[in-house]
Amino acid sequence: MKIIFAILLVFGLAIGPAVSQNAVLGQFPSHAGLVFLGRFCDATVLNNRHVLTAATCGLSETNERLAVGVYSLFVGVINIPAGTAGSIGISQFYIHEEYNPFYEHWNNIAVFRTAADIPINSVPPAAIIEPVEIYDRIVYDGLNCVLVGWNSAPSVSGSLLDSMVCAGTLTTNPMQCPNNPGGALYCRGALFAIMSHNRICGQPNAPGVYTQLRFFEDWIARQLNRTDTPPPGPTHAPGHPAPPVGDTGSALMSSLFILVSLLALRFLA
Repeated sequence: MKIIFAILLVFGLAIGPAVSQNAVLGQFPSHAGLVFLGRFCDATVLNNRHVLTAATCGLSETNERLAVGVYSLFVGVINIPAGTAGSIGISQFYIHEEYNPFYEHWNNIAVFRTAADIPINSVPPAAIIEPVEIYDRIVYDGLNCVLVGWNSAPSVSGSLLDSMVCAGTLTTNPMQCPNNPGGALYCRGALFAIMSHNRICGQPNAPGVYTQLRFFEDWIARQLNRTDTPPPGPTHAPGHPAPPVGDTGSALMSSLFILVSLLALRFLA
C-alpha cells in the first residue's frame, strides 16, 4: 500500500484530520521503493544511478551495515510486486558519516548507487521516471506540500535539530504515520525533506520527524562521486556525539513543529 499526504505547513503545533484518496501512476515520477530482507524504505531518484533515502535503510535491525546484494529498487510503479522482477540492484551505498543509530536520529540520510541505469524519462506507455529537484529554501507559513510514501515507520524518541522538521496532527489517528523511512516531502514540486522517523506513531501531538535537505545538499553532491567501498558489518560503538553541523546552518537543539492540515492520498496495494 502506498500513501501520500498533502500537507499545509505552518510553524507551531499540528492540527487537522486525515482523509484517503487514490493517486495515479506518474504523479510522482521521482519516487522509488527499496525492498530488502522483508523490509521497505521509500527512496527518491537523484539521477540515473543514485537514489536518496534514510540512513536507517542501510542498517540491519541490530544496526549493522548491510551487504548491497540484499536490496531491490523499484521505480516507475505505484504497487510493489512480490519478488524482484523488474527491480534494479544496488552496487553501493553511503550513509552519512555522522549518523549514529545508537543515539538520536541526527543526519538520517543516505545515498544508494544502482547496479544499472535507472530508465530516466522513459518513453510512454512506460512510466515516466525523472530525477528530483531539491527545494533549498526555508518553508514558510501556508506553503502547500505533499508527502509521498508506503506503509508505517517505527516509533522512536529523541531530540530535534535545526536540520529536522516535524509534521503531524493534534488528534489520535494512525493515518499520521503511513510511511517508511525515506518518504519524500515535496514543496512547490521539489523535494524539501525525507522521512526520518515517527516519535510516537499515530498519537496526538507526536508528529513525524523529517530531515531537511537544504542542510545536506553539499553532502549529497559529494556522495555521487565517491569511489570507496564501505564494508558491511558493525557500525561504530554507541555514544553521545556533539550535535552535528550540517553543510549550512547551525545544529542548535530545536523543537520546530509544523502546523499542518493533513490530507492522505492512498495507493491501493
